[in-house]
Amino acid sequence: IQQLVEVLEPGDIIIDGGNTHFRDTERRTRYVESKGLLYVGTGVSGGEEGARFGPSMMPGGSEQAWPEVKPIFQAIAAKVGPKGEIPCCEWVGPRGAGHYVKMVHNGIEYADMQLIAEIYDLLHRGAGLSNAELAAIFAQWNREELQSYLIEITANILARLDEETGQPLVDLILDEAAQK
Repeated sequence: IQQLVEVLEPGDIIIDGGNTHFRDTERRTRYVESKGLLYVGTGVSGGEEGARFGPSMMPGGSEQAWPEVKPIFQAIAAKVGPKGEIPCCEWVGPRGAGHYVKMVHNGIEYADMQLIAEIYDLLHRGAGLSNAELAAIFAQWNREELQSYLIEITANILARLDEETGQPLVDLILDEAAQK
């Protein structure tokens, strides 16, 4: 930022598209604005699908920058709605608000993943349901009020069989990770 501040002109915009801690964005926005510049801290979500089809974007920062970046951000964002016309991107507030919303989003997502893991453990290990039975349950939930990307991919993962052995793939994955 310090290097950019030295070469930019008043009114220029610095965009932080990383998932920065919101307090850092608060501090950076104040600093950049004190130099006559604008700062947009943007939470970005979507992973692999977002890279291919557009992410969900949560911009915050210097509000005067929003009219300038809005057409760009909304053009590249994922789209929803009956005709795919609503961009998954809207101004969320001043300074660190965009990164704060992303932090909350991640917290909800991690809680959902923990719930899915607990349900799997309870029903598979505890109640003895097979992966195929669990896949059917998750697929049904995905057609109802629990419909979500995480429920959908859980159903798909649980239904997936290893091509060589015909066994459920999830049972063949070791529950350990090596270091690089």
